[in-house]
Amino acid sequence: MSNEIGQALSVSIRELPTIFVAYTHCHVDQAAGNFSDQIRDGFQNVKDWVMQKGHDLSGLKVIGVPHIRDSQLTGYECCVELPKTEDVNTGTIQTKQLTGGKYAVLTLEKDSATIGETIGRFFADYMPAHQLIIDNHRPSYEIYDEHLMDFCVPIS
Repeated sequence: MSNEIGQALSVSIRELPTIFVAYTHCHVDQAAGNFSDQIRDGFQNVKDWVMQKGHDLSGLKVIGVPHIRDSQLTGYECCVELPKTEDVNTGTIQTKQLTGGKYAVLTLEKDSATIGETIGRFFADYMPAHQLIIDNHRPSYEIYDEHLMDFCVPIS
């Protein structure tokens, strides 16, 4: 399945639960070049920390929270769901809640060549065509599976 221009987007409207996560923040410097290694290392650090705490990663969600300013990625939170609330601040690893509620969820293949274009069509075409309004009080986030990702946008 490819995400060619014009292909229908796979979008559902869902009530998502509040998720408690451990995370680390990666500052992204677009001018520095390839920041995907930094993000990959961030995810590995959080996964290692969660496993050191005795949690089994197999049933936990891996989540990314992009920070966008002026259409540019400026930061990224690498998160792993925690099965219970823990108040942690180790300097690198912290914990917080991702607030639940009503979300438009775009499901797409984890293909770096098409993700940007597909998300762009979602915002430019799907959101206005379906009269969806972003709730700017909650963050958008990405939930990763082995081959797919859910791009979750809070709506009012």
